[in-house]
Amino acid sequence: MDFSNNNLLYFSSVAVGSFLVKTLVDQYSTLPFDYIYASIEVYSYDEAYNYLMYWLMKQRFDRNKHRLIASTSLTSGLDWWARDDENDVDLDDEDGDEGELAALAAECTDAVTNTRPLLWTPSSGTHYFKYKGRWLALTREVEERGAQWMTRTEKLRVSCLGWDTSILKQLMAEARLTFSQKENGKTVIYRGTMGPYGDEWVWTRTTSRPARPLSTVYLDESHKRNFLADVQRYLLPSTRKWYSDRGIPYRRGYMFHGPPGTGKSSLAFAAAGYLRLNVYILSLGSRRLTEDGCVQMFQKLPRKCLVLLEDVDSYDIASKRKSSKEEDKESNKDDIETKNEMTLSALLNLLDGVAAQEGRVLIMTTNHLELLDPALVRPGRVDYKILFKLADRDLTKKMFCNFFSDAPTELRGLQDEKGLGGEDPHLQELSDAFADKIPDNSFSPADIQGYLLQNSSAPEVAIDGAAEWVVKRLEEIRVQAEEEAKAKKAAKEKAKRDAEKKAKEDAKGDAKDEEKSDEKSDADGDTKGDADKQSSDDEKREEKGEEEKGEEKAEDNKPNGETTKTEAT
Repeated sequence: MDFSNNNLLYFSSVAVGSFLVKTLVDQYSTLPFDYIYASIEVYSYDEAYNYLMYWLMKQRFDRNKHRLIASTSLTSGLDWWARDDENDVDLDDEDGDEGELAALAAECTDAVTNTRPLLWTPSSGTHYFKYKGRWLALTREVEERGAQWMTRTEKLRVSCLGWDTSILKQLMAEARLTFSQKENGKTVIYRGTMGPYGDEWVWTRTTSRPARPLSTVYLDESHKRNFLADVQRYLLPSTRKWYSDRGIPYRRGYMFHGPPGTGKSSLAFAAAGYLRLNVYILSLGSRRLTEDGCVQMFQKLPRKCLVLLEDVDSYDIASKRKSSKEEDKESNKDDIETKNEMTLSALLNLLDGVAAQEGRVLIMTTNHLELLDPALVRPGRVDYKILFKLADRDLTKKMFCNFFSDAPTELRGLQDEKGLGGEDPHLQELSDAFADKIPDNSFSPADIQGYLLQNSSAPEVAIDGAAEWVVKRLEEIRVQAEEEAKAKKAAKEKAKRDAEKKAKEDAKGDAKDEEKSDEKSDADGDTKGDADKQSSDDEKREEKGEEEKGEEKAEDNKPNGETTKTEAT
């Protein structure tokens, strides 16, 4: 009996002790790690994620790791809003055994070589590696926020033994430098997009492209020189101090205006490459874009960058404000129609208000400057305007020389006042022959460039076919203009018919309302007349009843045997 009781007590103690130990381990298992390790976390929706992933890929983890992820992009595949251009992946970055690649090179077909290369990075989980003589731990994991797959993001955590994070910061600095060297000579483009959780707007890196040579932007050389000199002067540190000392907001705005295809956006990208600025493109036409979203975007801009707002005349918020009558008509539209919550007032505040970012270069492009609200283009918001025109003779000659010149591109940039210096004399003669067949101010540089691309085999071929192309293209432009005019006229007539139809419907509705009101008034009048008649009859009956009662009362009040004079007589 005693032996059984001792066994029961023993096993009970073991069970309780095991439970307590398990609970303590589960509760405090992370405490030693938290207290003796330092770590840095990077999320896939941040630019630092690209730095670290590219650095990891360059370390050739595939040589000493047996768990890898094969991908064609360094950005997280879980991030539906992040799209990386194939230009971000160099063929030299493709990992793998050199002997295997050499053996496969002979068997490669065009279909294989045209695909994007494979990149190898550590798989999910924890990996250990040495960096500058110290062991570090890399943990790669996926975080889920919500039920939908689109709300998942990836997290990288780099840890080291001890509380000192200096070695981790050195690694991140090296990763940033390595990534920046990869981007050397390229223009990185960001676009404003809704964030992964739908609660904020972020700048998403969409692509990086080689810096565009200024010689490929077909604009009057004096305009090009003056514009670049103005931007360079603005970006000088001394200029920032000059602005600050005088209490002037350190901002600069430019407006590029002119017909389509004249090189407005091209100059913006070429200037960004020349000045080594990243480009941030924001579409004002997004239905989800709000004033708060714009404020978030501008607050996240770096200190030096180029912000590009393209075709601002195509957005209603930038157009001229309407008269009170037109606003009343617009207010009568169907409320179900989705409207942009972004307003002109909010846009103006972003450009030069309290929320406006300092240090950025703002460029807006438009095909129709006359359609923009005057408040948008006043000094302080737009400090410099450049008119882009259709191609004249000098510009046509420059384009021809640029296409068929053997000189390096960088030597064909800013040369003399007309941009024609340093070219082959024979090529100059050919350019004159080509320009003789192209009428001035009839075609955009994009039109002429398209023709030269189709006939780039030899300059003589381009000259021989120029006259025929001019006739054909002018006819296409005429037909296109007629179709656009018809479309505008039809739209105007339709709007007029809709307005007349709506006016008739409103008038008809008002007439029905008046008719109903009259009928109600008549009905109320008849009811009132009947009531008055009934009231009059009731009054007469009451008066007659009172008279009868008075006579009866008088008879009752006479003494017995008394007779009236008439009766006595």
